[in-house]
Amino acid sequence: MFRKTKIQLVSLFTLVFFFVLSILGISLYLYMQKNSLASIDEKLRHKETYLIQNSSDELNEEKNERESERKVSYLFWDKKGDLLLSNPKNAFYKKEISSFKPNRNDKKIRTQTTGGHSYRILIHVKQKDELENFPSAATIQLVYNIDPEVNVLKKLLLLIGFGCSVGLLISFFIGLFLSNRALVPIQRSWEKQEQFVSDASHELRTPLSVIQTHLELLFRHPTNTIEQESTTIYKGLTEVKRLSKLVEDLLTLARTGSNEQLINPEFFSMDELLRNIVEQFEPIADMKDIKMEDEIEGNIIYFGDKERIHQLLVILLDNALKYSVSNDKITIYSYKEGGNLRINIEDTGTGIPEKDLPFIFDRFYRSDKERARATGGTGLGLSIAKWIVEAHGGQISAESRLYEGSQFVIKLPIKNHLSKLT
Repeated sequence: MFRKTKIQLVSLFTLVFFFVLSILGISLYLYMQKNSLASIDEKLRHKETYLIQNSSDELNEEKNERESERKVSYLFWDKKGDLLLSNPKNAFYKKEISSFKPNRNDKKIRTQTTGGHSYRILIHVKQKDELENFPSAATIQLVYNIDPEVNVLKKLLLLIGFGCSVGLLISFFIGLFLSNRALVPIQRSWEKQEQFVSDASHELRTPLSVIQTHLELLFRHPTNTIEQESTTIYKGLTEVKRLSKLVEDLLTLARTGSNEQLINPEFFSMDELLRNIVEQFEPIADMKDIKMEDEIEGNIIYFGDKERIHQLLVILLDNALKYSVSNDKITIYSYKEGGNLRINIEDTGTGIPEKDLPFIFDRFYRSDKERARATGGTGLGLSIAKWIVEAHGGQISAESRLYEGSQFVIKLPIKNHLSKLT
């Protein structure tokens, strides 16, 4: 898939760069051609004006010009199209002169190639009161050799052609480089998506298989009462709840990449929210003989999504309880630190292996998969926690030592939020 996309991108980049280079080269050539011919045309018009005003002096003036300079040649034609006079006399061969013969369709100024030479020709149609020294003349041609300009333009065209050829090669390598760079994030996203789908399918398959198994067990004893099959029903219901939570978490993570608004901020008391959550978890901790302590700074008003912050804290406290055993301790700290609200959740539980610590916020990542499955974990909780913190403009980090405990640190900005109250 990516190979085909890469070829398409390289082709597109190459064509675009080559097209731009070609346009620039052609524009340069046309600009130089226009400027060269414009200066020659201006000189021919100047000669034409001077010839009309001072016919005899103009021809004599040409004799006084330096030999090294290119001269304007004059060809006088009668009404029948016969040559009356050529000045200078030996400027052209007879075969060349015949090719200059004017006709009605000729433009005022044109370019003509004859005998391997290029000329710029200005045609002047004689009026009644003009050129009294040449009464039989009907048309006068002012002819100027433009070989030097044509040669320069040919060399320029060759250089442009060579430059475009080199540019085509360069644009191919640039296109290859840019396509590789462009495909890197896309390929990573694709791989993550494939991994996500694979992991989600695996996680969904397990509870579905369990539910199917327990439903099949019910059909083995169709005459049994609900009380007799209560254990089987309870196990199936447990898996349904686990499946429902997994689907809900998957939907939450899927929506984080869309434009759907998932954060609904409001002002609320953070210390009150923290104390309510601690009170909810204290009975569970007592049942597991785990001690819970808190040091929560009072009068902290925060602007954020109360439900999402509640979800964040529940995820972290639930993890702390799952990986703590009898006589362990969980401590919750909350206080202002500069322009941030800092929340620490520490435990003295089993901890996280050092090799797993950098990946704990990845989706479906679990350092101890068998244990996580036994405790009902899906590997999505910490991913959701990280998203909630980042959606509020904050940061979350973790520190842990195996068999010594873990600490999750949350920093949420409150400076801007508090300013809205005043």
